[in-house]
Parts: sequence; C-alpha cells; structure tokens
Amino acid sequence: MYYGLINSMNRSAGYTARTTAFATATGITDVTILGALNTFDLGLISNSLDTKMKALYPFVGGTASTHKFNFMDARDLDVAFRLQFYGGGTHSSTGYKPNGTNAYADTFIKPSVNYSSILNVHLSTYSRTQVRSGVDIGVSTLNNFHLSADLNLSGIYGFSNISSSYAANFSSNPSTGLFIANRESNVSNKIIRNNTILNTSTTNVGTGGSLDSANVYLASLNIGAGSLFSAREQAFTSLGLSLTNAEASTFYNLVQDMQVTLSRNV
Repeated sequence: MYYGLINSMNRSAGYTARTTAFATATGITDVTILGALNTFDLGLISNSLDTKMKALYPFVGGTASTHKFNFMDARDLDVAFRLQFYGGGTHSSTGYKPNGTNAYADTFIKPSVNYSSILNVHLSTYSRTQVRSGVDIGVSTLNNFHLSADLNLSGIYGFSNISSSYAANFSSNPSTGLFIANRESNVSNKIIRNNTILNTSTTNVGTGGSLDSANVYLASLNIGAGSLFSAREQAFTSLGLSLTNAEASTFYNLVQDMQVTLSRNV
C-alpha cells in the first residue's frame, strides 16, 4: 500500500523511471529531494551521460538506509552496487561523513568484473569537508592496475595506477567541491575540480596488467581490508566510464545544481 502510493505520486509528478525506482526503494517522499534527483536524471539522459554511469550515490534522505542505494539501479542487492556501511560514519541530510578511523562503504564493484579496461574509467566525489585525509574511492590488492582516487596526507589528489604511481596529481587546496579522476586512454589522465582541469598527465601507463578483483571501497582504500580512511563528507559519488572535457563540465553543472537545490553546495 505504502510503496503503491509512492509510485502513484511519482507517476503523477512525471518523474523518470530511475527517480521513481529510487523513491520506492528508499521510501523518500520529500518533493525537494525527488525534484532535484529527477532534474539531475533528465540532465544525464539528455546529455547521454547515463550510459557512462555504473553507480551514482546521491546520499539523500539522511540515513544509512537511504544513503546505501545506487541511483542507477536501486535494488537492495550486491549486484546492483548497493552500499554496505562499516564503522562509525555519520549519515545526515548533507551526506555521508566517515570518521577517518574505521568508517567506509563497500560498493561491491569489482574492476575485473565490472570494467573492461582501466583505460576507460572515471571516479568522482563531491567533498564538503576541508581536510587532508585518506582515500575517497579505492581498491589496490594487486601489484598492477587498480583504481584509487585520494586526497592524502600530503595534500596530493591523484588517480593511482600500477602500484602507487600517480597518473595525474596536484597539490590540492581546497579539498571541497566535485573532484573527478578521469582516464581516457593510456596517455590521457586528468584530475578535475568543478569546472577546472587541475592537471593532465600524458605519461604512458601501458595497456597490460590485470584489473583488481577485490571490491572498490568508498572513504577507504581496500588492500584486502580497509586502510587510509577518509574523514571527508561525501555528498555525491560516482563510478563509471571516462568523460570527455565537455561531458565532465556538464556533469559538474548537473551535480552542482542538485547540491544547490538541496542547500548543501560548497
């Protein structure tokens, strides 16, 4: 009865199928949140960006039970990349804030299964916290290609590949905003903050190596267990295929507009 009411409301409001499914899964009825998600989804669709997304975590609703769902596939299943939270993170209307000590989330995304190439990938996170601390998105259990986007204790934000060498990095201040780590090819690796490309690396990272078979973590680097825990609040996170410069700019504008509507933009 309750979910049927939500679906009826969403259909009458003209929400997209993904917004409706997300509302049903989370039980969210707040029209501001649903409107923001719907506008965001319409923007993804009209710019063909939805085809490049594997997982989007909008962190809305203020609880672990609403924050866990992947907007792209709002089933409560590991194969839908639903998050599982561990440790002492805080869930609120502004997002998911890990504690920098033991809090993280398992995405259930395995690069070896869910990506065809490490050379066609983006990771993004919308940080609301000014602090240098840990890894935002990462997995590294093999001594070859892996995924990692982090703002570490040295103030270096990078997209890591092949052991611990950075494909692109920069000294980051501030550590707030939408950060995108983007790899378009073996010689095109970029770090983007909001609408600004902070660094581009053309260092050849090779084409061989195996994708990691362990799960990607949020707010931590999975090295077989959680490590390098982050204390930055995430108001949005995505994992998907690489974005062109124009697509990255459009994506930022869509994400930022959603944060503005939710009154939590930085």
